[in-house]
Amino acid sequence: MKIVSLLPAATEILCDMGLAEYISAVSHECDYPSTIKNKIKITSSIIPNNTNQNAIDKLVKEAVKNNIPLYAVDNEQLNTINPDLIITQGLCDVCSISEDKIQATLKNNLCTLSSSTEVISLNGITFEEICQDILAIGKAVKKEEIARKMIKEAILTKYKITKEKNRGSLLLLEWIDPYFSAGHWIPEQIEMAGFISSIGKKGEKSKQISAEEIIKKNPDYIGLICCGYNLEENILFSQKIYQDERINHLSAIKEERVFAFDSNSYFSRPSLRILEGVKQLKKAILQNDKKFHCKRR
Repeated sequence: MKIVSLLPAATEILCDMGLAEYISAVSHECDYPSTIKNKIKITSSIIPNNTNQNAIDKLVKEAVKNNIPLYAVDNEQLNTINPDLIITQGLCDVCSISEDKIQATLKNNLCTLSSSTEVISLNGITFEEICQDILAIGKAVKKEEIARKMIKEAILTKYKITKEKNRGSLLLLEWIDPYFSAGHWIPEQIEMAGFISSIGKKGEKSKQISAEEIIKKNPDYIGLICCGYNLEENILFSQKIYQDERINHLSAIKEERVFAFDSNSYFSRPSLRILEGVKQLKKAILQNDKKFHCKRR
């Protein structure tokens, strides 16, 4: 079987099923696990590297307004591979190649793939739906038993780590210029860790928020999980929180209850590693792990 994975979470799931050798190509964003390091990168982004958050936000909004795709597929390479299975997503056009883009590519004969090529789309926005996506992949690659075992173990892990309750309110920011509160499965991660989601509910989309909204909610803790950035980068971003005179009078900021996390690995991608993200929330805030703590500089 030849598989093309256009979603980092799908690539992770396939590798967890022991199918790395069957992955013929991945998206430019697929960077985990290390076994896929040398796989063909079949997509590209119109967003230049090292673009700051404000510029990215403007570029994305302009592209969406004018119906300009943020990502491109190497159609020639896709034709050459002629995969049996393509895995994409229908959740967010900003995140990665969508199913609509793939279907349009096939419809317009930009690719001449075999009629037997299957395209499946992952759309999970909660823990339960992520598990459903894992099962869908398992069925597509004839590994349903392995998929069900993965889901069972994940559910057991979830129940083990979700014992604490009412540990205070937590605001996780998915972007800081402008501010975006995290959505989809992330409010559920907050609840699993024993906190109250300050802004956002399970299954809702992330949304742009104002400084006034943050002030009104006055969260007990603030965490940075800027989408597409790792722990070290989010630690650097924390200083912008401290420097923002609109909100730096809040007690969470004055008392340095600000934390940062590796969003790419444990929050932004709908894979089972979101459970590790829950553990990190607890470790950072409840155990005051210095690795995640962001102090004013």
